Amino acid sequence: MRVFDLQMGDVATVTKIDLAGGARERLYALGIKEGEKIEIISFSLLKSSVLISCNAVRVGLRKSMAQKIEVEV
Repeated sequence: MRVFDLQMGDVATVTKIDLAGGARERLYALGIKEGEKIEIISFSLLKSSVLISCNAVRVGLRKSMAQKIEVEV
């Protein structure tokens, strides 16, 4: 299951991040990495992005990036 497949309010654990380079490092710097729990806060109006919370950090992700993060409910 991918981050973008979840619903608002769902909590899941990150199992795999299929990104490379700067994007992956940016997520790691914000604390989003394998084994961490994330919560879906909201989606944009046209569902082109998602706002997630991980620990005390809230991060907005584009749909393309959110579809490359695998999670387990």
